[in-house]
Amino acid sequence: MAGGFGAVPPNYWSINSMNRKQLLNILKIVVSLGLLYFIFSNLDLGAFLQTVSQAKPGWLLAALVMMLLGVVIRAWRWQILLDAIGTRVSLGELTNIYFIGFLFNNLLPSGLGGDAMRIIELNRHSRRGSDAVTSVVVDRFLGLSALQAIALLALLFDWDAVPVAVAWFTVAIFIGSLVVGYLLINRSLYLTLQTRLGLFRRLTNIKMIGNLFESFQRYPLPALGRSYLVAFLFNVSLIAMNNFIGLALGAEAALAQYAIFVPITSLVLVLPISFAGLGVREEAYRQLFGQAGVPPEIAVAMSLMVYVVGNICTGLIGGVIYLLRGARDMAASDHQN
Repeated sequence: MAGGFGAVPPNYWSINSMNRKQLLNILKIVVSLGLLYFIFSNLDLGAFLQTVSQAKPGWLLAALVMMLLGVVIRAWRWQILLDAIGTRVSLGELTNIYFIGFLFNNLLPSGLGGDAMRIIELNRHSRRGSDAVTSVVVDRFLGLSALQAIALLALLFDWDAVPVAVAWFTVAIFIGSLVVGYLLINRSLYLTLQTRLGLFRRLTNIKMIGNLFESFQRYPLPALGRSYLVAFLFNVSLIAMNNFIGLALGAEAALAQYAIFVPITSLVLVLPISFAGLGVREEAYRQLFGQAGVPPEIAVAMSLMVYVVGNICTGLIGGVIYLLRGARDMAASDHQN
């Protein structure tokens, strides 16, 4: 009985899904505000403001230049993957799309919002929507994996740079990413484990994990290898940017500590539990760099400056590009009409 008691409206599930997403977005904002309140209520605000006001502009400018260079390197990494599946896009266009992604990272309550926008923008250049999805998924995984490799190299050069628990955690994360990476490129082993191990099968039935595997299977090993090397280069620039910000704010931390702490923070920020990583990033910097003797006021100032340089500045550039692109499309549409 369509109109009877207890009947479900035709659009009930879509509305319910929308309400859940809105609720999750609100919760992310609440988490960010709650963490920021907790952090700043335990800071010496006078020391924090003094740290920010005395920041050395030369080092901040160097950090910004390094971040902008990093965007171009990331676009190059992405281009390698797209070329491997026959999607030809210029480096300049991919760089523009990356900047637009940063804009939407700031507007949407998840660090993955920029990835969604990159997929939408790339669809302008590809007839197959799956090309955009798989390239973004693989691009992000390779970046995180290369970052963990840098952390391990830093530990090999200076094991005592961080507390032993952090060191072993870094080793465990690297081994985990290595195992996952091997499974992703070895289809026969992946399918064997999926058939014989119930737990593994249940894990791979999770949509995100299954999509990651299917995405990797589309790319030849040489392309993945080249992209990984470029990802390594980008992450060197990311660590350098953090180091420059630390120098600007007077943080007395060794380069090896940046190389270990930045990967851990980047991994934590993948979790969609806050708005643009705010609060989570600050607490991660406070906890990690605090173990290296950096005062909490300086550590929190560093994290906020990383957000300004890495998200706000790049997002503003992305906003200009997005507006100019919209104006250009409108002009082209009017010309056709």
